[in-house]
Amino acid sequence: MILLYSLVLFPLIPAILMFLIKEAAIRKCINIISSLSIIALSLAFSIAFFNRPQEINISGGAIRVGMMFIEAIMSLYIIFMGIKHKKLLAPLFSAVSTGLLLWFELTLTPETNSTLLIDRLSILMVLIIGVIGGLICAFSGDYMRSYHKHHEEYKDRSHVFFMTLYVFIFAMFGLVLSNDMLWMFFFWEITTLCSFLLIGYTRTEEATKNSFTALTINAGGGLCFAVGIVILWMKCGVIDIKDLLHLNSSIWMLAGVYLLGIAGLTKSAQLPFSKWLLGAMVAPTPTSAMLHSSTMVKAGVYLLIRIAPLLNANHVGITFVIVGGLTFLITALLAISQQDAKRVLAYSTLSNLGLIVACAGIGTAESIWAAIMLLIFHAIAKSLMFLTVGVTENILGSRDLEDMDGLFNVSGTLTMLFVIGIAGMFLAPFGMLISKWAAMKAFIDSGNMLIVVLVAFGSSATLFFWTKWMGKLLGSFSGAIKSEAHEISIGQKLPLFALAIMVVAVCLSYPLISTYIIIPYLENTAYVAPISPLSRLNNTLVITMMGVLFMLPLLLIPIYRRNRIQRTSVYLSGLNTGDNQSFYGSMGKIHLVEHKNWYLQKFFGEHVLLRDSTALLWVVLLAGFVVSAVSILTM
Repeated sequence: MILLYSLVLFPLIPAILMFLIKEAAIRKCINIISSLSIIALSLAFSIAFFNRPQEINISGGAIRVGMMFIEAIMSLYIIFMGIKHKKLLAPLFSAVSTGLLLWFELTLTPETNSTLLIDRLSILMVLIIGVIGGLICAFSGDYMRSYHKHHEEYKDRSHVFFMTLYVFIFAMFGLVLSNDMLWMFFFWEITTLCSFLLIGYTRTEEATKNSFTALTINAGGGLCFAVGIVILWMKCGVIDIKDLLHLNSSIWMLAGVYLLGIAGLTKSAQLPFSKWLLGAMVAPTPTSAMLHSSTMVKAGVYLLIRIAPLLNANHVGITFVIVGGLTFLITALLAISQQDAKRVLAYSTLSNLGLIVACAGIGTAESIWAAIMLLIFHAIAKSLMFLTVGVTENILGSRDLEDMDGLFNVSGTLTMLFVIGIAGMFLAPFGMLISKWAAMKAFIDSGNMLIVVLVAFGSSATLFFWTKWMGKLLGSFSGAIKSEAHEISIGQKLPLFALAIMVVAVCLSYPLISTYIIIPYLENTAYVAPISPLSRLNNTLVITMMGVLFMLPLLLIPIYRRNRIQRTSVYLSGLNTGDNQSFYGSMGKIHLVEHKNWYLQKFFGEHVLLRDSTALLWVVLLAGFVVSAVSILTM
C-alpha cells in the first residue's frame, strides 16, 4: 500500500515545489529528481503488482468529503474564469455536473465494493503515464528555457507550467487505477482543468480562446460522464467499473454506457469534438506531447477499452465503430493537407485514436488486443515526434515541413530521431503496422465491412502523409536552411534518445507484451476464449521484419558520416553553380533548387472536409442517442 500511495501522491510534491520555488537552478534539480523518481516509482509499482492483481477498498468519509470539496473548488474556479472571459457554456456544464454529483453523493451515498483496481491494463497505463510522462517532464526543463529565449513576448510562467504537468500525472495515475466511477470522475475533471491551464499558458488571445474551447468540450463530456454514473447507479445498481462489465444487457445499461462513451469521445477528441485538440497546438510543445501521448486523450480511449465488452453487437457499439472509423479516415485525409508539423501530428493522433475507438466499439477480444497494442505504440512514437518537432522549432524558428529541407546540415541527431519516430508510426516491422493488421482482421471477423473499407482507405492516406514527411527529411539536401550545426542540450537529448530506444525495444518485445500483459487481461475480463492475433502471424514474416529493423541503423550511418561522403555535381534544371543548391537558368539568372510536397488542399483541405465531416458525425451520434431514447420511452 505504501508503494501505491507513493506512486499516486508523489507527483503532488514536485507540483507544489515547482510552483513555490522561482530559482531556475533549484527548479531544474527538482524537476530532474522528480521526473526520474516518477519513472522509478512506476517501474517499481508495475513489478510489485504484476503478478498480484487486486481490488482495494479505501474506506473513509474524510477522503470522499475532501474530493467533493476539491470538485466544488474546481467548479467555482471554472465559473469565475468563464464569467471573467465571458465564456458561459463551460461554467454551465461544470456547475451542472458538479451539482448533480454532489447531490448524488450526499443523498444516495452509493456504496462501492472496491475503490481501486490493479490489473494488467491499469499496470500498463501506469507504465505509459509514468515513463513517458516522466521523460516529457525531464525534457521540459531545458526546452522551456529555450522556448522563452525564442519567445520573449510571452511572460515566463514556467512555475505554473511545471506544477500543472505534475498535477496532470497525479490525476492520470488516479484515473487509471480507479474502479469507483465517482473517483474516476474526480480525476477526470482534474485532467480537464489541467489541459485548460496548459493550453492557455501564453495568455494570448488565441491561447485563451483555444483553452476555453478545450474546457467547454471536455466539461460537456464530464456532464455526460456524471449523468451516466447516476443512471447506472439508480437503474442498474452499479458504481464500479468492474461490476459494470458483468451487468446483463438492458436499455438503461446501454443508455449509461452510451453517455460514458460520449465522455470518452470528447476526451479523446474524436470528431465532432476534435476542435479542442487542434487548438492545443498553441501551447508549448511538451503540452502537446503530454496531451497526445501519455495523458488526456489516452484517458478517453482507456475508458472505452474498459467498457468495450458492453459494446459488442449493439447500437451503442455500432455508433462508436462508425464514429471511430470515419474519424480515422477523415483526419488521415486532413493530415495530407497540412504543412505545419504539429498539425500533421495532431490529425495523425486523431486518426489513430479513431482506430482505437473503432476497435473498442467492435468489443471482441481480437479488436481489444489490437486497441491496446495501438495505444502502446502510438503513445511512445507520438511523444518522440512531438518533442523532436519542439526542438526543431526552437532551432529553425519554424515547424513548417517545407522548412525542413537540409535538416541534415543542422542536426543529424534530429533527423535520425525524426526517421525513427515516423518509421514507428507506419513502417514494418514497427508495432503500429502490426496492430493495424490485427485490427483489420478483427473487423473482418466481426463481419463489419464498412469499417474494413474505412480502415483500408485511411491507411492509404496515412502512408501518403508519413512518406511525404520522411521523404522531405531524407530526400532533400538543399533548401533554405543555411545554419551551422546545432548541439542539442543533454537535458533534451537524453529523453529523446530514451523514447527512440523505446520505439525499437517495444517493437522487439511485442510478443512478450501480448503474452504476459494483454492476453491475461483479456482472459480475466468479460471475453470468451481470447486468441492472440499474434499466433496467426507467419513466423517467417515476423523474423524477416525483425531483420529489417536491425538494418535500419545501417541506413542512418550517412547522417553521421556526411562529411566523409564525396559529393559530386548533379544535374539540376540548368547549369549547376557547383553547390548542388542552385543553377543558372535562362539569361544566366541563378535559381535556388526547391523541393515541394503535394498537400492537395483542393481535395483534403480543412475548408473542404472539416465542416461537413463534423456535421456528419453529429448526425451519427444523435442517431445513437435517438435509438437509446426511443428504446427507453417504449419500455
